[in-house]
Amino acid sequence: MTIDYTGAEGGRLAGAFASGCVATWLFVRNMVMRPAIKSCHQRCTELEADRAWLIRRIDTLETILMTYGNGDIKNAVQSAVSEIRMEMRGALE
Repeated sequence: MTIDYTGAEGGRLAGAFASGCVATWLFVRNMVMRPAIKSCHQRCTELEADRAWLIRRIDTLETILMTYGNGDIKNAVQSAVSEIRMEMRGALE
């Protein structure tokens, strides 16, 4: 028995191959990629929350140092805050 790849048998083989490719892609997407992407998005959300908390904490500590620190500490904190703001302004431009 010979198979005519350009005839009806060829079309059936092509259809079987295509359905196998689709099934494999769906398996890989659902079992491998989706959990990895979900994990990545979850970690990004956690990092953003941590960053927001750290920014609030730094602001609180700066306020405490500016309020209760002696003259040298106040000058050092003010200098550091000004330098950071200038760097941030430069990065935005």
